[in-house]
Amino acid sequence: MSERKLGVFEQTWAVMDGFVPVLFVGVLRLTNGPEPEVLSRALAALQTKRLMLRTGIVQKGRDYFFVENKHPPSIPLTVLKRVDGRHWRKIAEDELNTSMVTEAPLFRCAYLVGEQESELVFTFHHTIIDSRAGLSLVDQLMQLCIGEDGEAASPGQEYQPPLENLYPERLRGWRRPLRVLQYLGGQLREEVAYRFRLKGRQPVDGSSVARNKVLTTSLTAGMTSDIARAVRKERLPLNGLLHAVMLIAVHQCRYSGKHIPMRGLSFADMRPYLSQKPPAEEMGMYMSMLPYTVTISQHTDVWSLAHAIQEQLYRATKRDDKFLAPLLSLKLVSMLLSRRSMRIGMAALSYAGPLKLPEQYGDIEVQGLSGFVTNNVLGPELGVFGTILHDRLNLDFVYLDTDMTDSEAEELVGAIVRLLASLAGDERKFRHE
Repeated sequence: MSERKLGVFEQTWAVMDGFVPVLFVGVLRLTNGPEPEVLSRALAALQTKRLMLRTGIVQKGRDYFFVENKHPPSIPLTVLKRVDGRHWRKIAEDELNTSMVTEAPLFRCAYLVGEQESELVFTFHHTIIDSRAGLSLVDQLMQLCIGEDGEAASPGQEYQPPLENLYPERLRGWRRPLRVLQYLGGQLREEVAYRFRLKGRQPVDGSSVARNKVLTTSLTAGMTSDIARAVRKERLPLNGLLHAVMLIAVHQCRYSGKHIPMRGLSFADMRPYLSQKPPAEEMGMYMSMLPYTVTISQHTDVWSLAHAIQEQLYRATKRDDKFLAPLLSLKLVSMLLSRRSMRIGMAALSYAGPLKLPEQYGDIEVQGLSGFVTNNVLGPELGVFGTILHDRLNLDFVYLDTDMTDSEAEELVGAIVRLLASLAGDERKFRHE
């Protein structure tokens, strides 16, 4: 039986899972989707190929371990008759708010079947998946559905090392504790200054039972191209602009344009920066979370803000903060859970960039792919997952019903779209669901 102790960031998610579900929910929208029986066989084949789909989480004392089940139950698949084009949103919300038993498999699916259109809603325990691994899994599943993946199961499959075991040499051994202490000191100073300036403007209702809700927006290829051209002119990555637009919209809709400090969170893909880069087909959670703080007023210019945010993220990256932040994540979450008096930030963005997913698998056409991560009352007020698929920028949003009504959330998302449209020069080129 294979097993591996969870790394620090993985342990963080496992501990948080005792407070609220910690899940990643993806939605694959299809035309001419596979028959349910075909999908079921493909999932069974996928389970033999992926060790993490035969894995559960076991707590031993204060530590958690991935443990392989040699004979796991089949991946749960619920088949439903598709009602309409919004049906998947209700299912995704139900999934985000439904805990997952930590026995193998840490994965379940719902399949909404219509006459031509269908949606596959897949739910993972977040300790076993990140955006790169998720994309690879979707691609392989679709290949299995059309019988084009003949790869045999690997009998010698082993768990990949945790994130911190793959850090560069300069962050190993005796150097690591010293760098962590330096990083911690800087974070504490920044946190004290931020809380003093914020002056309680972001209250926490720790007694509420909050429900995750979702929205999604897809921009046209033309508008996406216009925005990409604008950020190139500004010598910015698209990621920096999205952070600025997201925070300005939250500021307008949630803080009435007041002059206040705002905390944003950037989730970064760590795979390219590790000493041994886990391939995309290896499931795991190789990510880091970088906080940044900016001051915003009703007169803040979006491009100036984007440059300021990008400068902070660039400096954090040069200082190796992306490696150090996960090492303190467990202490941060433990503090949040014990006090329940502060939120980790106001808005968070995970930008996966362009996704290399074919538009067609045999007769199956891929119409879209969305991703959502569960939030809670100690998390940000808005979570955003951004991708570019088939030349279109897609933004997926998670909010809590204790923070916003549906109409307020739609107003907030609308503000984001209008800001992007104004930068692209055409407010008509978007589709808002």
